[in-house]
Amino acid sequence: MTRLLIVGGLTIDRFADGTSAPGGSVIHSGRAAIAEDAEVTILTIAGDEPEAAIGLGELSELGDLIHQLAPSTVTFGHDEIDGRRILTYLAGTGAIEPPLFTDPPEAALLAPIADELPARALIALRDTARPRVTVILIQGWLRRLRIGEPVRPMELDEVPPATWAAFGTADAIIVSTEDVAESPENPLAEAAALRERLGQHPVLVLTLGAHGYLLDDPAAGHVVVSAPPRIVEGVSMVGAGDAFGVAMAMQLGRGAGAAAAAAAATDRVIGMLEGRRS
Repeated sequence: MTRLLIVGGLTIDRFADGTSAPGGSVIHSGRAAIAEDAEVTILTIAGDEPEAAIGLGELSELGDLIHQLAPSTVTFGHDEIDGRRILTYLAGTGAIEPPLFTDPPEAALLAPIADELPARALIALRDTARPRVTVILIQGWLRRLRIGEPVRPMELDEVPPATWAAFGTADAIIVSTEDVAESPENPLAEAAALRERLGQHPVLVLTLGAHGYLLDDPAAGHVVVSAPPRIVEGVSMVGAGDAFGVAMAMQLGRGAGAAAAAAAATDRVIGMLEGRRS
């Protein structure tokens, strides 16, 4: 089994109907990793709220859990306006402090959802975990977060240079076009703006929702826009980006090239979404 390390904060999601539930990339990624036949270690940070306890219980069933206790758990309010999901930032958490790892994983997926993984922690994780491959879902770093206000994408120039430098040490960066403020109507322009800041090392995958992804692999010397072989409609897309990230990390960790890894990740997401129709 391939060893996979997943890092990110747990969330509490509060919905308009008054219900609440645990969430966050660590949960969705952990579920997807089980489908990839991975040996999973999950490093997360959360408080002691009842919803957090439920989420931590699920995470402990998905793999080895390293839980760092914080005064509170990242909390988002969920609403929908004209069919578009609106997140409101209700509470934050602390910063993840990388522990020592004795058994380096083949792959690491770093997927913060707010500001729980600063650049210094990102670099420290690379040094302590020593994964063969590091894949980063960078949406958490691209969010403008103010307590009580809707979450909005940051301008790329608002992201500190130290954070871009840390991203540049990764093997692959994955981000949705919805999380990038610049040129939302032009994915090629978004990819060029990201590449300018990332440098020439990491593979860049810009996901385009149901329309596929844009792959910029420096080793290939060109950008590829790939449409999915089929589109799954009428099901929730929650967790699709996390499942894509897990599959991409696992494939790269097993030695696949970037193009093959992205194609396999697409197939995995399609299979997951089709399973929701049954």
